[in-house]
Amino acid sequence: MPLGNISQRENSSGSVALMKIVTLIAVLLITVLAVCVRRSERFCALEYDQLHRFDVGKYQITIRTRSLSINSGDNGAAELVVECPSGQTLLKSSFDTDLYSDIRPAYVSWTDIDQDCCQDLVIWKPGLSHQVEANEFVSGIDGEVHGMAVQCQRPFPDGFYVW
Repeated sequence: MPLGNISQRENSSGSVALMKIVTLIAVLLITVLAVCVRRSERFCALEYDQLHRFDVGKYQITIRTRSLSINSGDNGAAELVVECPSGQTLLKSSFDTDLYSDIRPAYVSWTDIDQDCCQDLVIWKPGLSHQVEANEFVSGIDGEVHGMAVQCQRPFPDGFYVW
């Protein structure tokens, strides 16, 4: 009889140890997935003529989109007013909102541009050849607008431009 009790205890402690290992692996996988999702580039369009707030590092910045010729047509010039801790920065842009396209004055994404391990807010504007271009970003370290050393270009994300 005592031998049966010993083997049941060994099986029970082995099951507990296996369960702890499986739980640890699951927690590690969830953590890695969460970090990857956080570090991946999230791309979103900014609405026309609105104020948008973002937490960049420990700073709160705002981007106000202004469509300058919305009353005279469905496309034209636009402005982005970026409010940072040191003041305002005015960026020129454009928009096109007609039957076949909905190109906003600005798009933003999060990525580490300046390699300082902080997520930076990248500001994308409509460019030539149906692409968006990024020349500026808001640094996660100082909350200020900086120019990019190399201009980035990419096609419009799915759903933002329709031909």
